[in-house]
Amino acid sequence: MGFNKKKSVIISVLLLGVLLLTGFLMWPNVRFPEEKPVLERGREYMVEEFVMSHNGEYETEGPYLDTRTVGEHEYVYTIRKGFLSRNQVLHYEVVDTTPPKIQIASRKVEIDPNETYTIEDKLENVSVDEGVMMLETDLNTSLSGTYTVKIEAVDEFGNRSSDSYEVIVKDLEAPIVFVTGDGCKIKKGDDFDIEKIISYGDNADPKPILKVDGKVDTNKLGDYTLQATLTDASGNETSWKLTVSVVNKITYDDDEEEEEDYLFSDFLEDYIEEGRIAGIDVSEWQGDIDFKKLKDAGCEFIMMRIGFSYDGKLNLDKSFRDNLEGAVKAGMPAGIYYYSHDKNSDEVRWVVKQIFEELDDIPLQLPIVFDWENFSEFQEYEISFQGLEQLYETFEEEVLKHGYRPMLYGSKYYLENVWRNAENHPVWLAHYTRHSSYRWPYQLWQICAWGVVDGVDERVDFDVMITE
Repeated sequence: MGFNKKKSVIISVLLLGVLLLTGFLMWPNVRFPEEKPVLERGREYMVEEFVMSHNGEYETEGPYLDTRTVGEHEYVYTIRKGFLSRNQVLHYEVVDTTPPKIQIASRKVEIDPNETYTIEDKLENVSVDEGVMMLETDLNTSLSGTYTVKIEAVDEFGNRSSDSYEVIVKDLEAPIVFVTGDGCKIKKGDDFDIEKIISYGDNADPKPILKVDGKVDTNKLGDYTLQATLTDASGNETSWKLTVSVVNKITYDDDEEEEEDYLFSDFLEDYIEEGRIAGIDVSEWQGDIDFKKLKDAGCEFIMMRIGFSYDGKLNLDKSFRDNLEGAVKAGMPAGIYYYSHDKNSDEVRWVVKQIFEELDDIPLQLPIVFDWENFSEFQEYEISFQGLEQLYETFEEEVLKHGYRPMLYGSKYYLENVWRNAENHPVWLAHYTRHSSYRWPYQLWQICAWGVVDGVDERVDFDVMITE
């Protein structure tokens, strides 16, 4: 009896297992990917793509999964096998990782100088399919050249895209001739190179083309008339005539009348009034300075040369350390300037680095000044006026990084005709006149180079500081 009962239980268990296995095999089933799929918003995904296997026929509500909105989603599959059916759910997530699409109508936009180019004009050239768009540019319509308009778009999910296009401010300015060469004398038998007797530059073209009609025969005495023409990259021209004389001997007039000494006391009377104070600027050429006598004479500030630069190297003024020490001990506000021969921004950066190494964090009450005056040989530097402006802007940026004040030095003519953005720079104006007609603001004014003052043996430059 016991054996038969045990046998019966085993058989029952086996039969139950067979029934369960048969039921499982007959039960309709769909298998999906083990991990929840992550789908991109807006893309089309066919529901069939996510059926890994099935043992019956399945039905769907449509051919594609819904990816219109970001977030968690479910999709129901109905699976049938024989008389059995069931619903199975696919869980998936929709995300948005697609950056906005920026469309630019024109990659190059040309405008005339000083033409208004507003944000509305920029937006007419640019569109984005979604999100917020931001535009950034250093466009200056008063300066010819090529400027970049940078575009960045960001959508609500933080996706970003960027692009850019160019705005070309047309160059309508002709090259400028600084020295015409007219009246130049060449000794008989010497070589003649017109580039050595003229100087010129252009607002945008670093190397305008020079064409010369006519020849100079240095083996024959006489006057030779030449026609010179400068043409920049935009086709703007400047033409002029010059006469070159071939002579047996070149004499130099050593009897040119010098300016009379201008006494500091007269300078104070002529120029100093409410809102102005008097000062001087010096270099090693003035020799040793007695700062007590200088201060007693009424000098209230001093600008001193720290040196001059060639090829990115600062050549230190021999008197700089003594002058700075003397000014500090006398309690006289001081500033410095360097005479620049720099040709590019890298050279400027190196020079400014050396200036601050030399200063060694000594505070200055007055600015550090950029002094570039090489206009008699400007074409040799192969930079445009805009390139020259970039030199100063590099200088300004580097000086500000160190917490000091930058300033630009220049004469009235070059500040008004060469420096492209002088009205926006702190300026030390050189204009030797009783009343300056310089049209923009200035903080310092150099009014002469033949001043005489107690405490300095050599002639000095007299300067006015505008204090209001």
